[in-house]
Amino acid sequence: MDMERNKKIVLALFGYLISIFLLVITFKDTNFKKVFEYLKEINPVLVFLALLLNVIFVWIRGAYQKNNLDITTPNIRTDTSVVSIGIALFYNVILPTRLGDAVRAVFISIRDNIKKKRIIPYILVEKFIDFLLMMLFFVVIAIIESEEQMLSYLFVTSTAVMIFIIIFILYIKYNEKVINFIHSIGSVKFNRFFSEINYEAINGMSYFKTKSQIAKSLVLLIGGWVVMLGIFYILSYPFVDQLNLPNYAAIYFLVFSAIALSLPSAPAGIGVVHYGLYLAVQVLVGGDIPNNQIDLVAALIISLHFLIFMLDIIVGGAILVIYRQKNNINFVNDFLSNRK
Repeated sequence: MDMERNKKIVLALFGYLISIFLLVITFKDTNFKKVFEYLKEINPVLVFLALLLNVIFVWIRGAYQKNNLDITTPNIRTDTSVVSIGIALFYNVILPTRLGDAVRAVFISIRDNIKKKRIIPYILVEKFIDFLLMMLFFVVIAIIESEEQMLSYLFVTSTAVMIFIIIFILYIKYNEKVINFIHSIGSVKFNRFFSEINYEAINGMSYFKTKSQIAKSLVLLIGGWVVMLGIFYILSYPFVDQLNLPNYAAIYFLVFSAIALSLPSAPAGIGVVHYGLYLAVQVLVGGDIPNNQIDLVAALIISLHFLIFMLDIIVGGAILVIYRQKNNINFVNDFLSNRK
């Protein structure tokens, strides 16, 4: 138990160190007095519109999850699915290593009496699909830019995606051999856990077999991310306009932020998202950011990161409070007592 706790502490500290390091790199030349002046110009109307879009995003992602799980887990309710997405967004902001998705799995398990080992593999598959979509957005960026730097990025990411897909296909094809190998090196407890997760993961692939369900999933998947792209566009537009960046800059901000969140970090992607957005601006301007724009870019990065995650806290927190009042329970206590 102590060893497991120490591993978690080390991982959390590693994430905090990465966050601090990237924050220093991102803002080393920033005049924060000027940044705060720029931040005063944020339009509350745009923030409210983004808030409404975030509510829509949560609903779409809940419907997407419900649709994907319908075949293997038909007893999951729509309201459970939607609430779980809101709760995941909330806890992803306040907990390190994006543990909100683990909370999501536990919540669904508690709420609809579904085994966690059925939900966890689905979430992993869901994240993989999101990653592929981000890579597709990246391809769109590379085509738009048609520059040598972007084409080199495209080659690297395309190669990475192909490797992931090949590994995934080989894992499915030679699943029995993989299981035997894992069992030969793992402990009895780990082997039992891995076998259960593997079974549910392979079994979970069945939701890819229904054409109508796949079509609905694609519509909901793309629709959800288009809504999220709209949020990034609305919140970044005033700064994009002042910096004379292209209108499609929001695509860069979304993709670079999503990829950055895959790195270990402090809660809310502090540092990694900031640096991801910084790299996005560098790519958009074609190199180093001009000295007279450094503070404005810093204001863009700080405001976009803060508002995106604050929207998650507001929407996710509201869903959590409403759920607790409606059901007259303390979800946190329920989660802690059922997490094992």
